[in-house]
Amino acid sequence: MTTQLTYANAVSTQYSREKEAMVYGKYKENGYQVNPLVAQAGGTLITENVSASEAFRMADADFKVDKVVSTYQHNGETRVDDEHCHLVREDTGVSLGVMSSNYTPVQNDALILLFDYLRENVEIDNILTIRGGKKVFVSARCDIEGEVTSGDKVRRYLHAFNSFDGSSAFGVFFSDVRLQCANQINYLCNKGANRAKQEGAGMVMRHTASVTAFAEALPRLINVEQQKFETDLQTLRPLTTLRLNSDQAKAVLEHTYSDDLSRPITDKNSGATRPRLLTDLSHIDVINSHYSGDTGYGVERGTAWGLFQAITQYETHDRGRNRGMSRSVTDKARTRLEALYGGASAKRIDRARSSLLALV
Repeated sequence: MTTQLTYANAVSTQYSREKEAMVYGKYKENGYQVNPLVAQAGGTLITENVSASEAFRMADADFKVDKVVSTYQHNGETRVDDEHCHLVREDTGVSLGVMSSNYTPVQNDALILLFDYLRENVEIDNILTIRGGKKVFVSARCDIEGEVTSGDKVRRYLHAFNSFDGSSAFGVFFSDVRLQCANQINYLCNKGANRAKQEGAGMVMRHTASVTAFAEALPRLINVEQQKFETDLQTLRPLTTLRLNSDQAKAVLEHTYSDDLSRPITDKNSGATRPRLLTDLSHIDVINSHYSGDTGYGVERGTAWGLFQAITQYETHDRGRNRGMSRSVTDKARTRLEALYGGASAKRIDRARSSLLALV
């Protein structure tokens, strides 16, 4: 007999409304039943078959940056900081970041060259500029798709990224998206990116490297991803029939959210501390609501696959939704996206996946 964790359903009416947000245009044509996160984050949807340079122009992502000497004021005098420089957008004159003076930025032309070179292998879906261009994130659809179970489709995407604030390198990685819910089921965290590079699933380019050589290596990488995709799906399929009892589900959640649970709770009056429990985490209510099938997108209640999708749905679509009410829905979506590519959410999804597969 399968039992479930039971918590109060704290899912908001705002969530219920947003769950039903219309999927349209290219995403609907490509099988999505929920708008993917990069679209929620305000990215520019590329609906036409255009060149990479035209796509970047449409997204206002074809700008260049200049290195400008860094200066500062001291005792009413302007002094030069020889050790640092500003990276300034040529078109707006806005500084995107302060870097070491010997830093050489990788221009967005490198991304354009990359996708022009890959035009036979991938199709750009969306281009997103974050915080005025400090980061650029591109999602491209590969012709790599399969089913975990009948009708439950998963598609592999190629993502490319660049930054001008020192927050990331220039590089690419792959991720898998479940179309029924647009959940990211294997975004790469830093540890995952290193493992992916070892396994041939991701690449980061040093600033001194050749962009052309980097681009020329990618078709082989895409071919490798195409060959291993079915194997990756085969690894996940046992989760769809694996029933979990409440103790197993609790253990998976405790491992997944070990970062949250590592912070003890301090009593405001006495100063005494106690361990933080799952029942202290408000997002467990939301995950349990998804897992029960009340608010989950195509979740099979009581299965390992269902719990995995409940967790990935929360990390992809819900985390931070009710925080900072003055922030826009778009800004919150961008925060979730950044947490998914290289951040805490990627690590949680990786922990959930490994915990569940260990039960097979």
